[in-house]
Formats: sequence, C-alpha cells, structure tokens
Amino acid sequence: MIRNIISGAVMALAFVGVTSAEVTVAPAGAFSASGKLAMKKGAIPVSCHTTFNGHVSEQGAIRVTEVIFGGINPLCKSIKALALPWQGQVEHPGRLTVDDMQVKVRVPLLGGICGPGPVTLVWGNTDGSATFDAVTLGPDCAMDGTMVTSPQVDIRRAKPSASSSQAVRQPAVTHSGGS
Repeated sequence: MIRNIISGAVMALAFVGVTSAEVTVAPAGAFSASGKLAMKKGAIPVSCHTTFNGHVSEQGAIRVTEVIFGGINPLCKSIKALALPWQGQVEHPGRLTVDDMQVKVRVPLLGGICGPGPVTLVWGNTDGSATFDAVTLGPDCAMDGTMVTSPQVDIRRAKPSASSSQAVRQPAVTHSGGS
C-alpha cells in the first residue's frame, strides 16, 4: 500500500514536471533579438546596442549563433562573444536559460573573460522580449537590458495531448493495481 502511494506521488510529480516544462514557440526558426545591454566587467560599466542572432525550435530549444556588440561607446567594440554557438532552452513561458554564455572583454589591465556559465532571462510575451535583470556571469560580470525579438516570438505553455497524459499516468495506475 505504501509503495503504491509513493509510486503514485512520484508519477504525479513527474507528470507536473513534464507539463510545466513543455512550451510552444511561434514562429519557430531564425530570430534576432536586439536592444541596449549594460554590461559591467569588474567596476567598468559599458552600455552597448547588442544583437543576438540564432534559431529557436517550436519546443523551445535555443541556439545563439552570432552576437554583435555595437554603439557609440568605443568600448563596445572590445567585447566579443566566445564559444558560439550557445545552447539554451525556454524553461517555461516566463523564463529561458542560455547554458554556456561566454564573452571576452578586450581592455588592457581590466579586461578578461566572463563565463562560461548559464544565464537566466525573464521572458515578456507582450513585446517578445528577453530581459537580463541583474544577471551575473562569473567571475565578475553583470548584465542588465532588454532584447526585443524580430520576428516577435510568442511563447506559450503547450497543451498536453490526451495520449501524452495517458502515457504518463498509465504506469501509476498499472503499478498501483499490481501489489
């Protein structure tokens, strides 16, 4: 009896975890996300117009293939994305993570490498934006800013299909009946 209750609880948690991670992204395919990104390496802040180019799948897999740092501040040209492509995932409709972000700041004495590491961004469906909200990237980098996607990307919670719900729930029913 206790084994059946524990098995049922584990399967219920697995079911909740699966459905909360499933998303639908539209349009899937190539995207560009641009905006002002304030980056700080150590104590040196610099704001740059930044563009992230890449691809996103309908299920939320992200691949950043190019990052361009520009703007009127000449320090922006000293920032370079490393180890592209970066991989990531939309975790749920309000959050996404880029797993292996890494940048190099090429400034004498104060420069260096930030990352690699995961960076979690807040997603806004109203304007199709990803926001760096006091994001840190080791050892001593921080980022703030909002990147707006083009085409505007829409992320929704996927509707579970009847067959996927049955597939997940069936083992708990089958297992609880066989003690």
